[in-house]
Amino acid sequence: MAKLLFVDDDTHTLALMEQIAQILGHRAYLCSAARDALQYAAAFCPDLILIDVNMQEISGFEVIRQIREFHGTAQMPALILSAGDPDIEGKKAMDVGANGFLPKPLTIKNLEDAIYEFTNHKVA
Repeated sequence: MAKLLFVDDDTHTLALMEQIAQILGHRAYLCSAARDALQYAAAFCPDLILIDVNMQEISGFEVIRQIREFHGTAQMPALILSAGDPDIEGKKAMDVGANGFLPKPLTIKNLEDAIYEFTNHKVA
């Protein structure tokens, strides 16, 4: 079972991600405020962090920068989620230190593949 941290200011999206994670046999931690993402990551030590790029307070790109700068979270795998242009958003994600990019809307298959790729946890 992988521990997943979802960071998104849309509570409906978070609820959906939690359901998908549970269906796949994983544990989901939900963070609806970008400013709290670093604290959640340090507290829960997730196997994978999935961060929406478009949030009200700060962007997902900035959240990735903060995660990479903090010693306790710097090595945690983190992905950017976005409905934007995959070429542009994907490049920005990699430039700020994300391990990858997933397009929104996120499918169960895309999430399952990402979990396995970055955590080596298969579906339970």
